[in-house]
Amino acid sequence: MQGHLPGFKQIANLSIATKLGLIVSVLVIPICALMFVQYQDRQAATDQSQSESNGLDYVSAVMPFLNQVQLHRGLSERVLRGDTVAKANMDRTADAADDALANLNDLTEKWGRDFKTQELVAFLNSEWPKARDAQGSTTESNALHNSVISQGIFPLISTISNESGLALDPDLENRNLIEALTGTLPALTESLSQIRAVGAGALISRKGLEATPETKAFIAGQMALSNAQATELSRQLDVAMSGSSRFQADLGPVVSRSDASRTAFMDNTKGQIMDASVLSTTGAEGYFLLGGSAVDYSNELLASASDALKADFSARAEDARTSFATYGTASLIGIVLALGLALFISATITRPMQHLAEVADRMSLGELDVDIDVDGTNEIGQLAESLRRMQASLRSAIERLRQRRAAA
Repeated sequence: MQGHLPGFKQIANLSIATKLGLIVSVLVIPICALMFVQYQDRQAATDQSQSESNGLDYVSAVMPFLNQVQLHRGLSERVLRGDTVAKANMDRTADAADDALANLNDLTEKWGRDFKTQELVAFLNSEWPKARDAQGSTTESNALHNSVISQGIFPLISTISNESGLALDPDLENRNLIEALTGTLPALTESLSQIRAVGAGALISRKGLEATPETKAFIAGQMALSNAQATELSRQLDVAMSGSSRFQADLGPVVSRSDASRTAFMDNTKGQIMDASVLSTTGAEGYFLLGGSAVDYSNELLASASDALKADFSARAEDARTSFATYGTASLIGIVLALGLALFISATITRPMQHLAEVADRMSLGELDVDIDVDGTNEIGQLAESLRRMQASLRSAIERLRQRRAAA
């Protein structure tokens, strides 16, 4: 057999302790491999949670800029239609949008390369000043603002969601909530802000008259869009809240306020503009504020949902670390026990064997009275008993030889 297996003789000649060490090493290898896989899984879960958390912070920074651009568009509509009272508020909103964009630029310096958003943010930096300073017609102003939103902000939110892994979150509840925050909610606020801007503009320019058919058609289209988006938002939030008691507690009250505010705004739009034969001469400001409340309550969902999601991301990362620590500790204990058992077994074999080898050497030199200090019923004990019998036989044989010599 040794001739057919290269290296067998060398392995066979290894000490028992070394052989046991090899056995333990072979057993430790798959344990270490499993630990490495566990470490990779933990690191992947931690990295994903961190990336999603960063993405959520990034989206949360985009949304204030979106809100200010939407508000500025509505105020520009009012100013360009002759509402000079709205000018100061429009200027303050422009400053707020500048600040929000500056904050967005700071985060882009931090995460833009990782999330591939640098070109989109550069587009916003280029196009927003044009929309902010538009002084021509409402058509021009709206077109510039719409370009900032549809070609810059919405693609930016989508890119962040995809590149940060938010859109790929493994939990159904989280994924529905994330889709609501990064897709449905921004689209809903855009529809509401479009209704707010055009409706307020109609109340200013058509006061005492009926809204034009074009205005009614545009608002009707935006109302249909907002109703569809609100339905989808409710579905997504219901799925998220039904699977998480924390989401239910954090989001339930905000969802109720948002629904009530949006319904009130829609009813007011229908009554004051769509069904009115004569538009109010004093209703623009109140109507604009009511629309603002609907948008603001919708955006309040973002803050509440962001806190809930970040808590979930942190809990997931902590679970991964705890799981790795638990499995790692158990594996380490197993390895230590295996090494300790190997050393113990080696000692129970090699020490008696060394003693028996020493006894055999001394007996070969004629020391037949040497003590054999090994007991037991295992193979080594049986070997020790055989040496005792051999020792006794040799003593008897030598004694008989002496007696024969004495008799002769």
